Amino acid sequence: MCYIYNMEGMKVTTKKIKEFKKVPDTSITNEYATSENSLRAPGLTLVIGTRNTGKSYTTAKILHQAKDDKLYDRFFMITPTYDSNRRYWDFLDIDEEDVHYPTHDAIDKIIASLEEERDEWTSFVMSKKLYEDFKSKTKNAKNIHNMDLLDLNTFIDLGFLDEEGNPTDVPAPMWKRDIERPCQSCLICDDILGSSALKNAPGLTKLAIQNRHIAPLQEPFGARAALGVSCYFLSQCYKGGGGGNTGGIPRGLRENATNLIFFRNKSENVFKAIIEELGGALAEEEIKAAYKYCVVEKHDNMMIDLFPRCETKRYRKNLNEFVMFGEAAANCKCKK
Repeated sequence: MCYIYNMEGMKVTTKKIKEFKKVPDTSITNEYATSENSLRAPGLTLVIGTRNTGKSYTTAKILHQAKDDKLYDRFFMITPTYDSNRRYWDFLDIDEEDVHYPTHDAIDKIIASLEEERDEWTSFVMSKKLYEDFKSKTKNAKNIHNMDLLDLNTFIDLGFLDEEGNPTDVPAPMWKRDIERPCQSCLICDDILGSSALKNAPGLTKLAIQNRHIAPLQEPFGARAALGVSCYFLSQCYKGGGGGNTGGIPRGLRENATNLIFFRNKSENVFKAIIEELGGALAEEEIKAAYKYCVVEKHDNMMIDLFPRCETKRYRKNLNEFVMFGEAAANCKCKK
């Protein structure tokens, strides 16, 4: 079927075709299940503010809510100031082995830990399937005597049967955590600007671009095909103006951020840099209006959700107040 339009003085004809109607499976999103007003995860959140504006405090507020929601199973941290800032992070119960000094291989070590978590989950799933298969095939003694030799040897090797083919008291495999799911994790990078972890890390680009796809699973678990990891980068400088310790957050992280949180700054450079990078995707006048409303007092902050569930809920003041624009906001149909 053809359609004819008049566009800016030109006659334009369009024609529908039958190809390209099949769509790929979109059920695999690699997202963790989160509440309506929580930040989507796994995400990449940049928290920008000068000293004593409230970066750690605000990030801790987000993670307090995440912990209440049982969103994460394991936390990692890269920072040179963990001991002096324990008051912000102690509630996370981070294992000492998961706190890293910002060396060049810190990120690679964390990715390796996630891959170990993936392998452990894979082993558990396999053991659980074998145990369920064993229970199904040994419902009565007759089944055991008629069992395939390969199955018999497998179940003996796993300890489900003794050498004479009798069932043992081996319990069903149990996952190591209360919630039976592949590990959902979060990484906090605090005060690492100019460190080896940012300048030379081989895993930094992988972390920035593939944080939702790190440690792929052999079999999907719900909407997840990988463990993934949420990342929070706390920094005094957004973009920077040179090399060395003033380089700011690397471009790969800025371009792949899902959320920006920034505070009042004596210099307009941070805000201008953000507008420069987001101006093509977001309305500049909205960003400026939201900032004027959100950032008034010293510890106020503004969040820009770059991938919001609802377009009208892109901006927030101090995390818990949406700033919405236009008539669309009043007619928003999403959950309040």
